[in-house]
Amino acid sequence: MIDTGIILTYIMIGICVAAIVGFAVSKVFTHFSKVKNALIGIAVLLVIFLIGYSIADGSDYVNYPASMGITEAKSKMVGTGLTTFYVLALLSVLSILYVEVSKIFK
Repeated sequence: MIDTGIILTYIMIGICVAAIVGFAVSKVFTHFSKVKNALIGIAVLLVIFLIGYSIADGSDYVNYPASMGITEAKSKMVGTGLTTFYVLALLSVLSILYVEVSKIFK
């Protein structure tokens, strides 16, 4: 009984995700001018991720025991995630500071 419920849940989640993606793609094609800013934001996030991936070094996987299953690829992805997080956190703090300082001078 539990297996059937889990399978049905996965199917329903898949249908919901497909519907969301379908509506989003249809909006892109029908109202491109309204979606342009969101696409620019996604492109910027992708560029930041790619920069983080190119900077990341996966060579520290040798410091972990083999029983943990850490590979060079996994280590590089963790480094990518951390670098991306640091860049986005820094950009967030800088944008908050910019808004607050600009309020002072207005």
